[in-house]
Amino acid sequence: MLLLCAILSLGFIATSMVGYFVARDSLTKQISNDTLPLIGDNIYSEIQRDLLKPIIISSLMANDTFLKDWAINGEHNPDQIIKYLAQIQSSYDTVTSFFISDKSLKYYHPSGVLKTIDKNSPVDKWYFRAKEMTTSHELNIDFDPSSNNSLTVFINYKVLDDQGDFLGITGVGLSLSKVQEIIEEYEKRYDGEIFFVDSKGSLTLHGAALPTDIDFEKIVDGQSIKQRILNQKNTSFSYSQGLHKIMLDSRYLEEFHWYLIVRKSDQNLDADLFDSLLINLLISLVITLAVLSLSWLTLSSYQSRLEEMATTDKLTGLNNRQMFDPIFEQLFKSASRHNTDLAAVIIDIDNFKTVNDQYGHPFGDKVLIEVAELIKQSTRKSDLLCRWGGEEFVIIMPDCNSEEALIFAEQLQGTFAEHLFSIEQQTIDVQLSIGISQKTDTDQSNKLIFRADQALLSAKKSGKNCIVAG
Repeated sequence: MLLLCAILSLGFIATSMVGYFVARDSLTKQISNDTLPLIGDNIYSEIQRDLLKPIIISSLMANDTFLKDWAINGEHNPDQIIKYLAQIQSSYDTVTSFFISDKSLKYYHPSGVLKTIDKNSPVDKWYFRAKEMTTSHELNIDFDPSSNNSLTVFINYKVLDDQGDFLGITGVGLSLSKVQEIIEEYEKRYDGEIFFVDSKGSLTLHGAALPTDIDFEKIVDGQSIKQRILNQKNTSFSYSQGLHKIMLDSRYLEEFHWYLIVRKSDQNLDADLFDSLLINLLISLVITLAVLSLSWLTLSSYQSRLEEMATTDKLTGLNNRQMFDPIFEQLFKSASRHNTDLAAVIIDIDNFKTVNDQYGHPFGDKVLIEVAELIKQSTRKSDLLCRWGGEEFVIIMPDCNSEEALIFAEQLQGTFAEHLFSIEQQTIDVQLSIGISQKTDTDQSNKLIFRADQALLSAKKSGKNCIVAG
């Protein structure tokens, strides 16, 4: 039973552990190969969707004849352009709107003329770079001087006259807080970290999952991981960080010149899978206990049946010789130790062969069963009753001398004299010959049985249906 328990337990544990590691590996691959790139795609798509509107607005501004004519005609009456920019900002709910004249280098804003662009100022270098760009527009993330230098996505659109000459740059700004909201929404949904770094590896934008004062190299736990990301425009891989595995997806956004990085630890993944493992082990334990209980009940039932078959006479249900011998030895030793009486009674059915020959063995078996039942009903609970063999029965009677055994034998013969055994509307009498012996101080157990058997032989020789005490 213990071996069965060990085999079942080891089998369930091995199956559960293999399932745990297979599920963990499969889920890790799915997250690395599918989930993280999909998150990156979704974030990039939402950012592009949010940028489409300000790009269109900037395009309309760059092609607006009012703006072009105002710049060509010498920028007279600045209030007109300021009012125009204010109306753009108000109508389209942008963070800012602007126009920088290439002729005067003035920075026009809804709040007025913010400043004059200086070619030697590092803050204004973006303008002269954008002036030389080959495309019609660019996206640039920079500090907005009109809004406490907050990070803003600027759409810088070239303004050209009808001859294609450069007049300046106009456009609107999109707050990075909108991008940050997108990041935090996806961080909550997928329980990961999402952030942006520039081409130099500086952390530029991140959600609430990361502390504000952390740098990129510390996030990815080393310079080698940092360079692996910055050296490729798009990559997905896993690496170890402490006791946990980190899954990472990185892509380069041309519009921002930033890397969008999505990172997820297997820590919570392990916790969820470990809960499943514990549930599986608990279910396995319940199944093991159920199987063991059922096995124990089945084995106990079979064992009881085997013991009964080994110790019980199949026909009469009485003790057989195998069961009789050890119990008799105990009773004999107990009587010797405590100096108490012990009697042996051997009973034989008279003329039983005639019954079998005349009525057949099935009826003979029926007679044996009824005889056994009548004897059993007549004995005490302390008596040891056994089918000795064929039509003979033995009774060992503790605390009983030969006189008391004789009284019992006479009462038993009286019971049989009153009982009729019936077959096919006929009845027959069954008579008993009985031999009795009593334990003496010098007796061995076999001597007690031997004297009772000799007494039975004397009863048979005396004409049967009688009792002899030896």
